[in-house]
Amino acid sequence: MNANDVYNIATALPDDELKKLYDMIHVKIQPKKQSIPFKRKRKSLPEFTIEDGIRYLIENHF
Repeated sequence: MNANDVYNIATALPDDELKKLYDMIHVKIQPKKQSIPFKRKRKSLPEFTIEDGIRYLIENHF
C-alpha cells in the first residue's frame, strides 16, 4: 500500500473518523526533539564614542 492509496481512503472517511486517524498518526509520527547546544554568549564590545570611531577609521582605513 502506498501513500496515494491511504490518502484516497482517508478522504472517504467521515470527519470524526478522519480526526481520529489524524490523532493516531500524529502521536505515532512526532519528530524527535533534538537538543541544540547553546552557543556561547558573545563577548561584549567596549563602548566607543563617535570620536573613537572616527579616530579608528582615520588610522586604519585612510
